[in-house]
Amino acid sequence: MAQFYYKRSINAPSRDRIPLRIVRAESELSPAEKAYLNAVEKGDYASVKQALEEAEIYFKININCIDPLGRTALLIAIENENLELIELLLSFNVYLGDALLHAIRKEVVGAVELLLSHKRPSGEKQIL
Repeated sequence: MAQFYYKRSINAPSRDRIPLRIVRAESELSPAEKAYLNAVEKGDYASVKQALEEAEIYFKININCIDPLGRTALLIAIENENLELIELLLSFNVYLGDALLHAIRKEVVGAVELLLSHKRPSGEKQIL
C-alpha cells in the first residue's frame, strides 16, 4: 500500500520547512495618510475633502495609500457603503484597481453604479 503522508524520522533534517520571505513590502504610512484613511473609515466627508484638496496642492499624502489590511480609501468607503465618499474619491481620480469587483462582492449596488458610470482619466486603461 502506498504511503500518502510525509513521515519524518527523528534523525532526518526538516525538509518540509520553507524559509519565509517578504512577498509585498508596504511603505510606512505618514501621520497625514493615517488621518486620511481614518477619516474615510469614520465617514468624515469634510476631513476627507480637505485632505484630497491639500494632496492636489502640496502632495503631502498619497491619496492611493494602502492601510495595513491592504485597503485603499476607495475600498474602505465601499465596505462602509458610503456613497458620498465614493463619489468624492472618484471626483479626485483615485486609483480604481479592483474596486468594482470589491463592490460587487460586498453587494453595494450604489457603489457598482457609481463605478460603472465613472469616466476614467484618459491615461487609465478601460477593461471591456
